[in-house]
Amino acid sequence: MNVILNEEEKNEISSQDGEFDSGILNFLMRRIKKETRNIHQGFGTNYEFEDFEPLNVTEYTFEEFPSYGFNTFNNKRQMEYKIIEMLVEETDMVGEWFFGPHNVNNPERQKFIRTIRKFINFILK
Repeated sequence: MNVILNEEEKNEISSQDGEFDSGILNFLMRRIKKETRNIHQGFGTNYEFEDFEPLNVTEYTFEEFPSYGFNTFNNKRQMEYKIIEMLVEETDMVGEWFFGPHNVNNPERQKFIRTIRKFINFILK
């Protein structure tokens, strides 16, 4: 299932904070795929805990980059690292301004990180 934004959600994202990179945000939003799965699915009918509610997990993957997915068992920091790794390794959106400890306070890097955090918060709500 693709995440599809309506006009109200698009306006909400753009009006919340002007300090994000819309190019990266759009890149991520166009490629994200969301799928909810039941964890005990496939164990057969002899499942010991039939009285309990099934545990669902939501998996997020990216078109063209399936190995950089994550699920709701990951914390936000792990999700953030996975997205950064994908953008660094697979795209040319990240430049020299990102690398090195001396660039931690670089405004472009901070804007990049805020964009990724905004994206994660949006897909998890």
